[in-house]
Amino acid sequence: MRLPARSLRAFAFVLLLAACAGDGSTDEYFAQLETVTGTLDAELDDLEGTFNAGILDINFESADAERALIALFQTSLTETAESFTRLVDGLRDIDPPPGVADPHADALQAGEQVLADYRARQDQLASLDTLADLDDYATALSAGGSRLRFTEACRELQTVADQDNIDADLGCS
Repeated sequence: MRLPARSLRAFAFVLLLAACAGDGSTDEYFAQLETVTGTLDAELDDLEGTFNAGILDINFESADAERALIALFQTSLTETAESFTRLVDGLRDIDPPPGVADPHADALQAGEQVLADYRARQDQLASLDTLADLDDYATALSAGGSRLRFTEACRELQTVADQDNIDADLGCS
C-alpha cells in the first residue's frame, strides 16, 4: 500500500515534532534548570576567584589603590550582571511542565528583577569615584532585595524537586 504524499508529509511532521519536543517531564525540566543554575554558579565562582586574585594584586600602599579597587568592583559587578543576563535568557528558554509553571514564572520574574536592578544602576556604577560611593552603591543594590527574592524562588523550585524525589541541585544560595 502506498501512502499519498500529503500523508507522508503529515507523518514526517509528527515524527519531527516528537523528536524536537522532548517529553516535557518534570525530570527533564529540572535537568535543564540545573544546567542553567549550575552555569550561573560556576560563573559566579569564577568571578569571585578573579575578584579575590585582583584584590591580592592591588598595592594598597600606592596612590592609585582606591581607584584600582573601585575598577575591580566595577568589573566584577558588570560581569555579574552579564551572568544574570545569561541566567534569565536560559530560564526564558525552558518550557516548564504544568506542575512547576508557577514557581518557574516566579524564578524568572525574580531573575528579571535582579537584572533590572543591575541595569538601572549601570550609570551609577560607571561614575563611582570613592570607596564611600562604592559602599553606597552596594547598599542601594542590596536594599531592593531582588537577589534574596531570586534565592527564595530558586529554593521553592528546589523544594518541588526534592518533594518529587528528583535528583537536582539548583545551587540556591
